[in-house]
Amino acid sequence: MSRRALATYDSFLATRKFGALDGLRALSVLAVIWHHTSGVPGPQISQRGFMGVDLFFAISGFLITTLLLRERDRTTAISLRKFFVRRALRIFPLYYAVLALYVLLVLATERDTARGGQFFGNLPAFLTYTVNWFVDLSSGTSVPFYFSWSLSTEEQFYLLWPPLLVGALLLGKGKIWAPLTVLAALVAVSVSAAVFFDARVLPWRIFASLSLPILLGAAVAIVVNTRRGYAPVAAALGWWWSAPAVFGALIAGLWFGAPTWSIQIVMVVAVAAVTIRENTLLHPLLSWRPLAFIGVISYGIYLMHMLCANVIRRIVHEDQGLALFAGTTTLVVVVAYLSFRYFETPLLRIKRRFESSAQRAGDELARTANGAEQLADRRSE
Repeated sequence: MSRRALATYDSFLATRKFGALDGLRALSVLAVIWHHTSGVPGPQISQRGFMGVDLFFAISGFLITTLLLRERDRTTAISLRKFFVRRALRIFPLYYAVLALYVLLVLATERDTARGGQFFGNLPAFLTYTVNWFVDLSSGTSVPFYFSWSLSTEEQFYLLWPPLLVGALLLGKGKIWAPLTVLAALVAVSVSAAVFFDARVLPWRIFASLSLPILLGAAVAIVVNTRRGYAPVAAALGWWWSAPAVFGALIAGLWFGAPTWSIQIVMVVAVAAVTIRENTLLHPLLSWRPLAFIGVISYGIYLMHMLCANVIRRIVHEDQGLALFAGTTTLVVVVAYLSFRYFETPLLRIKRRFESSAQRAGDELARTANGAEQLADRRSE
């Protein structure tokens, strides 16, 4: 495809790896590290690194739904059992290994403190991926490992959405209106619980925990993975200059303090813009090897960046925000690479046993979803 030509549906279907998403994920996780370490005053955009988590959600909703739809197209069915096993093998081992490390560290350093009591009191929520439902920060005490609220949101999406997607496709006889109707209902429930009810109280907290970016990302995937739905999206976003224009709008929104919901929507549009065509003006940056490398190992970076930040804080004073950010980033990249190379990669080989030959043919696409779980904490470590 020439740079100035409009993106085509056939080229989109032929894409086996959305390379730009590794770079996009890297920018997101770097923003999260900045949010937790810099402490540098500045324009609003420098204070909103926490919104990297929303971009991760948007990527996840889009990629997981795309993988499921392409599995159905290749094999005529979606295997929920294999999906759940693959997700468990990808996410659980490192998550529980890091949680075990937190248990040992809290026992050694904070056993008799308020933070230590909060941590062990909330351990059942950490173990069951229900942090976003049951961990209460109203006392003002920060809770170690609280950042797993975002992984809880992700896991709940993995459990809820694939069965709903399969059921909707069956009831709707493959038409996209059925899963889109389900997603619209989930969005309505989530927004209503957050706006019209007290989301600090169960069950409204459960309903409000449905992430808007992840649901909208799934909706975009459903639309663009059909020829009829792809055409209008490509007409708007399929040009070589579309992705830079969308990212310009995203930066402007962050800079001038646009409402969170509007930035979340633009993030979903940004994910669409860098995936429906592979040679936009932004792709050289987002595919830059150092940036892509950080994106590939970003799951480990997410899980271990607060531990690494606390190590660097013993060397660098909290007020030295730029040095703290640089030191944390350097250390966590090294640690995450070692984890990916020697711990995660062998487990990914086991994961492949639960993939059909058709799914292995799309393995490059699946690799771009491996880091979509990397989410960040908005409030505390």
